[in-house]
Amino acid sequence: MPPDLNKQKSIAALSLVVETSNSTITSLISYKAGDVADSPLTDQSVLHKDLLSLFSLLQVSTTKLSLALKPSSPTYGASLGPLKDLVDQISALSHCVHLYHHNLGITLTQEVGSVTSDIIQSVRVLCQTFLDNEINNTRTSTGQPGDEYMVRTGAVHDLINKAKVPGGLSVDNVSAVRKKLTQDHASLEDALSEVCDMASETQVSSEDNMDDEDDGWGLLGMKSKRMDTAEVYAILRLSTLLHKNIIEDVLSTDVLSLAAVTPRAAQHLDTLPPHSSALLAASDDLISTLYAPQNLSEIATELSSFLDVVRQLHSSLTVIYENPSSLVQQMAQINLRDGNSKNLKKWFDVCFDQVGKAAEVLRTTLDLDTKNST
Repeated sequence: MPPDLNKQKSIAALSLVVETSNSTITSLISYKAGDVADSPLTDQSVLHKDLLSLFSLLQVSTTKLSLALKPSSPTYGASLGPLKDLVDQISALSHCVHLYHHNLGITLTQEVGSVTSDIIQSVRVLCQTFLDNEINNTRTSTGQPGDEYMVRTGAVHDLINKAKVPGGLSVDNVSAVRKKLTQDHASLEDALSEVCDMASETQVSSEDNMDDEDDGWGLLGMKSKRMDTAEVYAILRLSTLLHKNIIEDVLSTDVLSLAAVTPRAAQHLDTLPPHSSALLAASDDLISTLYAPQNLSEIATELSSFLDVVRQLHSSLTVIYENPSSLVQQMAQINLRDGNSKNLKKWFDVCFDQVGKAAEVLRTTLDLDTKNST
């Protein structure tokens, strides 16, 4: 086949991959897993294996494509096979993702859709790079790792490798929920450390300047406004501990094991990620009010919002514990039968109550401080 004809076919095939990628990504973004809830439920472990296998095939195809269309010496005929494979594999990925139902868990289906979209997007960018090179006749290559096509190829491989490693793409909904909460928890710990540093600095500053800068609140039997940071830290430390125990107890390894047997019951955990994200956002908003100059009314407002989020998380957790079909409740029944029962619900109730009481005390103090400062 004439070289020019191969080049034209390669350009057309690259365009087809880009178009297929765009339409597939749009389809995945707009996809509602519940729309096909009446169709047969495929085993989630089979779906997971199929998805990873398709990722591996995609990885091989992009490697072949990059070797064939190396800018310094492109071999257009050799690119046609990998490009056709990419179109087929992207279409197969779309079909596989659409087999995930919400009765396998919303959190899982969202993660699968997001990871798959990101990988397809990276393939699209790679093919668009080759397409631009051909259309604009801007093929350049140094043979070094920094070449654009090599960077784009590496991006595809990195995303696929992250999905394939143990702990990468979640196998079931409990794993997906646990992953999301673990990510949020790392941010909560960072925020808590930030407030701890602020509280320590405030305490040192207060001790050094106690005689010179007494604000007079002590004479009225009230705590200094400079103590707000330390009190907020105590509240956030409790809420962060709560969050940690939700991961370790509600999403324990025992619950993970049980999820493999009863995947539908894992749906009850889907309320946790939104509340976890809300807790992180509310914590950040509260912390932002602690920087000087402080506005007591703003601290009180964000504290109230934070407390509302904590209460909503508590309510969600209560529903999970009281629902007879939930994994957590099933695990509790197994523990009770085996004589290993630990009343986690009671522990959480007490801990949530402590957070609420501490927040209410601080809010009362802030209200008094605000009134006395006006």
